[in-house]
Amino acid sequence: MRVLALCAALAGTAHADDETPPPRPIHGSAGAGGGFLLTGANGGNRGRLDAEIDVSPGGAFGRFGGSLAWRAVDRDHAGLACVGVVYEAAAARPRLVLDLHADLGADVDVKAPLVGGGIRSTLTIIGPLGVALDTGAYLVIDGIADTRLAIESNAMLVARW
Repeated sequence: MRVLALCAALAGTAHADDETPPPRPIHGSAGAGGGFLLTGANGGNRGRLDAEIDVSPGGAFGRFGGSLAWRAVDRDHAGLACVGVVYEAAAARPRLVLDLHADLGADVDVKAPLVGGGIRSTLTIIGPLGVALDTGAYLVIDGIADTRLAIESNAMLVARW
């Protein structure tokens, strides 16, 4: 008991640094890889390709940024073209980043609008190279009978800066 009392008396208090951290510079990532369409596949074809780039200006915008993506592409389907907002929800920089994204766009084949979003985790492995795992849901609004929900998960090779 005396040892615990002595340890408690000698322990210092923890406090945050008084200095404000410097603003983050511009940062982002670009990548491409394979995806698996969980719903919304035509004719049972579920393997697709994805490409995405996101940029966060840093500074006053902090964790927010923008993205451009071309999702669910294969030889029979021109894919989903998306533009979106990215929010860095959590990070253990520079190795691990967890982003939330909200997207607007269109299904290129049927020229139908879409709205959706998802979550992406990026793990940097060597230098700027890493792996991103992204899962998203996209509602393609194509009339009454053809409106569908496309849920996709993918793995991409990315470069972060």
